[in-house]
Amino acid sequence: MKKDWNQFQEAMTQFSNEKRYSASCQIWNNDMTDILNKYKQEEVAWYNSPQATENGFMTTTQNLWYTHYLNKKRLAALGLTAHYDYIKPTDYVKDENRRYPYWDYSHDGKNLICKISDEMVYRKAFYDRNRCVWSDERRKSPGEYYLIQSRSMNGNYACPNCGWESALEHFVDGCDYCQTKFQIEDLKQKVSSVYNPGDWTQRRDGFTIYKNFVPMYVILVIFIIVLLAIGINMGGAMTALTPLLGLGAIILFVMLFVGKKSKESVAEGPAKTRQTLETIRSVDKHFSVENLIGNLSNKLLSICYADSAAEIAPFAVCDMAALLPRYRGVIDCKLLECVLMDYRKDNTFQHLQVKVGMMLTKYENGGVRQEKAYLKLKLVKSIRALTQSINDVNVYRCDSCGASLSLLNGGKCEYCGQGLDLKEYDWVIEGYE
Repeated sequence: MKKDWNQFQEAMTQFSNEKRYSASCQIWNNDMTDILNKYKQEEVAWYNSPQATENGFMTTTQNLWYTHYLNKKRLAALGLTAHYDYIKPTDYVKDENRRYPYWDYSHDGKNLICKISDEMVYRKAFYDRNRCVWSDERRKSPGEYYLIQSRSMNGNYACPNCGWESALEHFVDGCDYCQTKFQIEDLKQKVSSVYNPGDWTQRRDGFTIYKNFVPMYVILVIFIIVLLAIGINMGGAMTALTPLLGLGAIILFVMLFVGKKSKESVAEGPAKTRQTLETIRSVDKHFSVENLIGNLSNKLLSICYADSAAEIAPFAVCDMAALLPRYRGVIDCKLLECVLMDYRKDNTFQHLQVKVGMMLTKYENGGVRQEKAYLKLKLVKSIRALTQSINDVNVYRCDSCGASLSLLNGGKCEYCGQGLDLKEYDWVIEGYE
């Protein structure tokens, strides 16, 4: 890991552009892959164990671990258990002809972010005593894993509280500069979110296709009109032109369909997201849609699995209690779609509206059923919080006394009672429909 940061940045730039595995990236990729595979092992051990111990994951941020904790707690309340039959580890492969896995690196202004794209291969079965009621199975489904580490742009370790940069030995018992106390393990790489982009069910991105095919669309209409005119003038030749007219009609129908999809995309699809993204990046140049989706997915999963309003209090500044009865039987939740609808800022806060779609798997009356749920969320975050990725050390510390905070008690400090104000670091929910 002790590599020159300039060489690392140059290697990562070449790697990101070519999407190929460079020998100079081998040490970094191996380190990140090792953490990812340890996370997979912890996930298997967590669900295959009868206990639900606190802080059962050492390789994840608190937000991601919390979703697993609430999920297992929900299963126990319903009299269910979950068991991983298998999960495929990620292999470090340097074969340039393979699409997966590959590694992308970026820096959000405060943390080093690694995205590992790989195929998800696993089977997670849910049991009511000895009866399997449902299984979540993936075979070569595209997946993305995000890992975070407090590293500065020049390669030094960075204090998550004050930003002071130095070598690792200066953080053995916390930060030597601001005296913030944390363990050196807190500075290691951690898995912050898991995302399956293949779960998107509404890829309404016809805008680009429609724009590129507008000239062809006009020419096609003219061509059909000419064929009809020729057919009318030549009488009997109309039969010979029928196949061409049929083909033209089919292509015209396809173009009209693409045009409809393009309008949907601009209104509430990927094109709308790209439009909103430009506005956000004029304020926060490091903003990442993928990291937003990962962090939002963690919050939504926690809401779906929560049994009380206190368990989701850190994620919302509005009353979410009305949602809890709707999700009472949810045993699995996956994000299907996330569209950035609108963004604005004032002198104090940033405001973002998103539309999300989720696939909920519910256990009711001894059986399992799935349904889609759609929410329009209003998110808020401090204008001072311009780093997109969330690191546990700087977030889950009491601003009053410096003690560690836990989501298990609603983000309340057990020493002084002060609560966590998450919107100073991350997006929180301020409204929903």
